Amino acid sequence: MSTPTFVTLGPAGTCHENALLHYLEFQGLEEWEIILVEDLLDGLELVRAKANTFLLQCSAHTQVHLVTERYHEEVFVIDTFLHPTKELALLVRSDVDRPSSLGIVSATRGYTNLDRWETILEESSKPVVAANLLAGRYHAGLTHAHHAHEHPDLLLIDEFYGAVDTTWIVYGTRRRSGGQLIAQYHPSLFTGESSPALA
Repeated sequence: MSTPTFVTLGPAGTCHENALLHYLEFQGLEEWEIILVEDLLDGLELVRAKANTFLLQCSAHTQVHLVTERYHEEVFVIDTFLHPTKELALLVRSDVDRPSSLGIVSATRGYTNLDRWETILEESSKPVVAANLLAGRYHAGLTHAHHAHEHPDLLLIDEFYGAVDTTWIVYGTRRRSGGQLIAQYHPSLFTGESSPALA
């Protein structure tokens, strides 16, 4: 079988890429190819077109229903896992007295009060938000916190959210469930008992 290809949201530095790299390490795969796309629907087309190709998507991404439904008889959810995002924060430019414009990814709109912003510009990913914030396209951006540490002369942390645990969905063309439940067995999640796996 050919080397597996994994498609996820780019550009480099996204939470998607970070989660995928940890997933591949967990799976113990020695060889793989990663393709980063701006639109996960384009990634879905790659899964259909190229053998042994898989797509990773965060469950908070606004296109989850479209990716799941568009080719529901050809592309299937084959795995899911939990992994934290990279640390997130609302960053503001230090050279702006009264910030009024915000760059944001649609899937992160729930973290902050959007009413305070006169202008909101949506981007495809958090690295794009950071790049445009540094370029002065807007006064503030909801993106990865590390950009403030890398550019302390220009960016300040206005609100810090940290790393947020979320779910990731893996799609492929070979159906896995066959109509059966696939889950990890952890009744201690619901009984309150201690479990070594949850320690």
